[in-house]
Amino acid sequence: MPGSGVKGMYKGLEVVLETASPVHIGNGSRLSPYGGYVFDDKEGIVYILDPDKVDEALNRLPEKAVDEYVEILTAQKRTPRNFYLLKNFFSQWKIRYQDLAMASVRTDANIKNEEIHQMIKSGTRPYIPGSSIKGAIRTALIYSHLKEGGYTVEQALSTINKPRGFYNGSEIFGVSDKDILKYLHVSDTNLLAPDEVGIVKTVRFHLKKKKTGIPITKEVIPEKKKLYFRLQTKADASKNLHEKFSYLYSREDFQGEKDILYRLNQFTKDLLESELDLFKRYISGMNGLISFYEKLLAAAKTFEKEKNGAVMRIGSGKTFYDNTVTKLLSDREIQKIAKSVFKKADHPFPVERTVIDGGNVYDLSLGWVLLNIDGRET
Repeated sequence: MPGSGVKGMYKGLEVVLETASPVHIGNGSRLSPYGGYVFDDKEGIVYILDPDKVDEALNRLPEKAVDEYVEILTAQKRTPRNFYLLKNFFSQWKIRYQDLAMASVRTDANIKNEEIHQMIKSGTRPYIPGSSIKGAIRTALIYSHLKEGGYTVEQALSTINKPRGFYNGSEIFGVSDKDILKYLHVSDTNLLAPDEVGIVKTVRFHLKKKKTGIPITKEVIPEKKKLYFRLQTKADASKNLHEKFSYLYSREDFQGEKDILYRLNQFTKDLLESELDLFKRYISGMNGLISFYEKLLAAAKTFEKEKNGAVMRIGSGKTFYDNTVTKLLSDREIQKIAKSVFKKADHPFPVERTVIDGGNVYDLSLGWVLLNIDGRET
């Protein structure tokens, strides 16, 4: 039964989000090594340049220096040698590039001449958007309801062949303004300080070939950072929701929010068990990565027992399974779907995983967070 509280009376449940591995949620922008940043390889620091400060410094230089700077930025041929021209330019004209930075980021990554994919920020302060968290929760809730009600490969193929593509739960929650998840509010996290970011190099690791692809360098919120967000169910008794959606009613004891976290954790636990089984069959030598997933699974089992949080994956690096309910099906059924969608599919599917390159050591993957219920329920 729904709680007797008035809609909007309760402000929701505060949740502590702790990063178990680096998290990247991109803002669509990239930093170029030919004008966006300078990497000091001796210090291991990336200095992200402030365009206004750079313009101010250039205005104090002779015209030929400005022309040289423009030539560096617009060079048609990008070579490793070009990469060092900007750093050398500042040195030649006795400009401290450190003074031109809007932020400095320490990194163990071997930065060369890569573009850096930037993290979403408010100004210069990184955070995790509530929309990203709610998207992950939505997938988990769809999975939870379909697991209770049953799901077949025929249903999956029927959904995939529709114009909207993969299953988005509209048959469960409704569409547009009738989508009942409008009664679930997830706030953005708090903002971190500008220097609370990191930079990592990621690669896609082929499980069968044991090879990696082209590296991609990303700005991230590092592991072991704590952020906070608010999870709030907002439906009142007048909404007359179906009993299976009782977790959307606003209650003083926050039982709905806790139920949502429990369902999210069950979804992640199922995926972790499947991934671990796969890793042990295909990459048994990568003990660091396997150990990391075993720790995540242990955390999920603890949350399951104590009902006080969830393991979740968010942002870049997620697999096909993290974003769909496909793991409700058998491996044979998944192969059938994969061949229908992608025409050609290896086994296992998908055959690649994004991992963090720690100098040819792969101990972590992106995007894993632990959600703990904070004691302050207000």
